[in-house]
Amino acid sequence: MSNISVFNQEVPSFLQGANGLNDLTKSLAGKAAGGGKRISIRGGVFRKIVGGEEVGKITSRELNVIIVNAARGVSRIYYAGKYDPNAIVPPTCVSNDGVHPDTKDEGKQSDSCAACPQNIAGSGNGNSRACRYTRKIAVVLEGDPTGDVYQLQLPSTSIFGKGEGNLHPFESYIKFIAGNGRNINQIVTQISLDTDSDTPKLLFSPVRHINEEEWLLASAAGDSLEAKNAITLTVAQTDGVKKPTLAAPVAKPVTQMEPDEEVSEPVKRVTKKVEVTPAGKKSLGDVINAWSAVE
Repeated sequence: MSNISVFNQEVPSFLQGANGLNDLTKSLAGKAAGGGKRISIRGGVFRKIVGGEEVGKITSRELNVIIVNAARGVSRIYYAGKYDPNAIVPPTCVSNDGVHPDTKDEGKQSDSCAACPQNIAGSGNGNSRACRYTRKIAVVLEGDPTGDVYQLQLPSTSIFGKGEGNLHPFESYIKFIAGNGRNINQIVTQISLDTDSDTPKLLFSPVRHINEEEWLLASAAGDSLEAKNAITLTVAQTDGVKKPTLAAPVAKPVTQMEPDEEVSEPVKRVTKKVEVTPAGKKSLGDVINAWSAVE
């Protein structure tokens, strides 16, 4: 066998432009889920999360990105346990289309989202619903020459509502951009944290047209496996957190008899009949003696 490694050989000229792993290799190597990149807004701060670990944050309340892909509609997500902002756990039930649950195991709450008991006002805290709306988008950071794709999961407060001037919630922002004859992936978008909101809320506004180099990055990123994962996977899946497997019930041990062990026939228990004398009134002692005589 030759001891010359293919990895020590010069890459053919026609392959030299194909930098990095392609979608086929990533998928076959198990890179389709887990170990992904996302932007978190925990604690009112933009945080870069890679493989479930925080690798950086910015103190500014604005972040410039290029939106390269987005889920075509709102999703629904439900957690049965108490919310812990410091813990990333798999959701109990998920619906990517917001109509029917994707969950097929014991976590499914209903066959349809509309009829789900977790979709009733009051099922959550106060008059809120336990099952929440969300929408996932895939973004590339402005000025990042790698073109790395980050997942950003929008809470319902960042999706719906009216915009004012150039500041809009996501759905209003998309209509604003389209109404001005522009494509969302051709604009540098500023995402800002709304300081007037008591709950996490993001607002979107246009900054400028992208340049040619950014267009090449954005076009490739939008069609990548990372972008497709960003708009379909949950945060837990992006971080590589697996859903706990319920322990199988432990069967009680069955005592088996040895083949040569003889089993006696069951013996019918004989109950002695107590004769009761009808004549005369019985004393307490007679009654006690009568009950005691039954075996």
